[in-house]
Amino acid sequence: MVPLAVLVLVLNSGSLAHHPVGGIVSALRWLGVAGICAFYTLLVWAYLRRGPAVATSSSVTAHACAIIATLTPFAVPLLQATLPGPGRQLAADSLVLAGVAWSVWSIHSLGTNLSVLAQARDVADRGPYRWVRHPLYAGEIVSTLGLTIASWSPTAISLWLALCAMQGYRAMREEQVLLRALPGYRAYRARTAALLPGIF
Repeated sequence: MVPLAVLVLVLNSGSLAHHPVGGIVSALRWLGVAGICAFYTLLVWAYLRRGPAVATSSSVTAHACAIIATLTPFAVPLLQATLPGPGRQLAADSLVLAGVAWSVWSIHSLGTNLSVLAQARDVADRGPYRWVRHPLYAGEIVSTLGLTIASWSPTAISLWLALCAMQGYRAMREEQVLLRALPGYRAYRARTAALLPGIF
């Protein structure tokens, strides 16, 4: 995961340095790219500092789903049907920025508990984890919705719906591991929503 994150960070940092900031849409896009850089910087930091997992899912399906869901947002911009107009671009960039900002807060709060695969280390219950159990998945769903609105093709929409299903499946398999391995997780789960505050 670390080499991929470093590659994405380098590519986005180059884009950030050469991206002019003028107007609301351009500023939103610049902030979105800056957020992506922050996200991958935190991801590398968490991966390099984390300790061994207490438990790891043995499900090959769960592992495959986690990897595919992690890579799916990179595919969405490649499926663009038409260039978005100013209104659609503004909506897309706003969603990307909101999703990325939420994801940055989530990954910072998750800290060294971070893992792409379903693993257990400790119960994370600070930051957005006070309200939802899987805020990082929610942030990825929102930011990828922004990319989907910018692309606006049937394939991109189908891929976003598939991502929603994969994130739901990932959350379910992850919770199975956490419930088995962490005694405090059952009480945390009982008082905290899954993806949206106050829902499920």
